Amino acid sequence: MTRPSEFVFENSVGDFFTEPSDPMDERIEVGICIVGGGPAGLAAAVRIGQLLKEQPGLAERLGEIPVAVVEKGKGVGSHLLSGAVVNPLVFRQLFPGISVEEMPFIQPVEDEAVYYMTRKNAMRIPTPPTMWNHGNFIASVSQMGRWLSEKAEELGIMIVPETAASKLLVSGSRIVGVRTGDKGRDREGGELTNFEPGGDIIARATILAEGTLGHLSMAAISKFGLRENPQVWELGVKEVWKVPKQLDRLIHTMGWPLRGGRKYREFGGSFIYPMGEDHLSLGLVIGLDYCDATVSVHDILQEFKTHSFVREILEGG
Repeated sequence: MTRPSEFVFENSVGDFFTEPSDPMDERIEVGICIVGGGPAGLAAAVRIGQLLKEQPGLAERLGEIPVAVVEKGKGVGSHLLSGAVVNPLVFRQLFPGISVEEMPFIQPVEDEAVYYMTRKNAMRIPTPPTMWNHGNFIASVSQMGRWLSEKAEELGIMIVPETAASKLLVSGSRIVGVRTGDKGRDREGGELTNFEPGGDIIARATILAEGTLGHLSMAAISKFGLRENPQVWELGVKEVWKVPKQLDRLIHTMGWPLRGGRKYREFGGSFIYPMGEDHLSLGLVIGLDYCDATVSVHDILQEFKTHSFVREILEGG
């Protein structure tokens, strides 16, 4: 097993850029190409679809496929895991007139608690104002993604699943689309019987919504100098549990099993969110400025679940 501290990233920024290479008659042409079928990419697709509905002439000028969403997962939502606490305001802004009952939420936040953890105890502390979630709702990110994809398709958006964008297509200093990755290769890169080469998707505009550390987004930021302030990173590990007893509140924790102080600088915490009658989402997040390069967030989460406070919540799950 390779530890994070031993991993070597061998690609350079230039590896993610190429010029269109497919013959003209084999290229797929779209008006706007959105890379990533998560909440951000789908929300962008929905808003563009709404604007094009108001301006049919513009939609016609964008071609036969005005907007396409390229999603690497087998289906929208298949790469989205965890529960989330969502402010319904964003859905009201994107879908004017929509009621809360129509939104893809599981349940409202009815109670919440923050705990400071030690190895043996969990001490409840006052919830900081920045963490108040009154009026917010708990949702499954996967279900939210599927719901947004349905809304996008109703507006005529084409969603292309099982297709990874591997490189950005450039012409001079302009991004003109993406090249999709090959399908049907084994772990060593050899061609299988179902091998299918990637192709060029040519677009007038390309929107990158790959997630927090998308390789194309990072390459574009580096090449075109799109970010002035350094990004602050954290790493989160999540699980979804089926449990016999419904969790009655939203939980956040800080402290154990993370190690504080100048020697370790392990800053972060955990979340436990109810997701209906018999499911909950559990995860742990740690900032990436910790000093011990051998830290494994996966292992820390497993240790966290051995605490008596957490074990009681997961018992029988």
